[in-house]
Amino acid sequence: MNMLLLDKEDFTSHGPVSVNGRRFTRLKDFIHIEVGKKIKAGVRNESCGSAEVLEIMPDQVKLDYRPESSPPPAPPLTLIIALQRPQTFSKVIHSAVTLGIKQIHFIHTFKVEKSYWQSSRLRPENLQEEIDLALEQAADPLEPQLFFHKRFKPFVEDELEKIAGSSLRLLGDPSGTAPVPLHGTPITLALGPEGGFTEYEINTLREHSFKSISLGTRILRTEFALAALLGKLLF
Repeated sequence: MNMLLLDKEDFTSHGPVSVNGRRFTRLKDFIHIEVGKKIKAGVRNESCGSAEVLEIMPDQVKLDYRPESSPPPAPPLTLIIALQRPQTFSKVIHSAVTLGIKQIHFIHTFKVEKSYWQSSRLRPENLQEEIDLALEQAADPLEPQLFFHKRFKPFVEDELEKIAGSSLRLLGDPSGTAPVPLHGTPITLALGPEGGFTEYEINTLREHSFKSISLGTRILRTEFALAALLGKLLF
């Protein structure tokens, strides 16, 4: 936990912030809080700052939060990615959110098994916990928006143009060219499942002005490919 993520509901009418549950356990066991200690904190979708420990009780801690700055700027990139198998899905969420991506669209493709859509990891409470852990890691209180599209063709025909707009459209594909840094350029990046997009899906995206880019001939796990591409494109 590199930042304590606070919600408006944590603030009492008298001013102090009250934190319990998972966050309290991590503050106690990993941050080793004590009265008077200041820790990095942020209010969800509002500000970054610091919080001073006022009182430690058996099941909660009270803090005084002081806002100090705005959340870190988000990179100008929208991610479109095939829904991954459950174990990989969590890693993709963590990678994308810690790198600052604020709009993520999960789509169905031919190689995505229908059972993936029934995974417990897609339940709102589990999604929220995964997002919160990534935000705490990145010290960024600004939440991403997640969207789920269960049919490929309707997504491309009805949603894709509105999502991509005038951005540079890039498609992760081993047959493409190597990516180059594009600092400040709005980008829409599409990545397939671990088995890759089908030829039909690649051609369909190319018809919508997506240009193939590559990291080389090696086959990478999705979370590694995502992090590597974002590093090349943004940083």
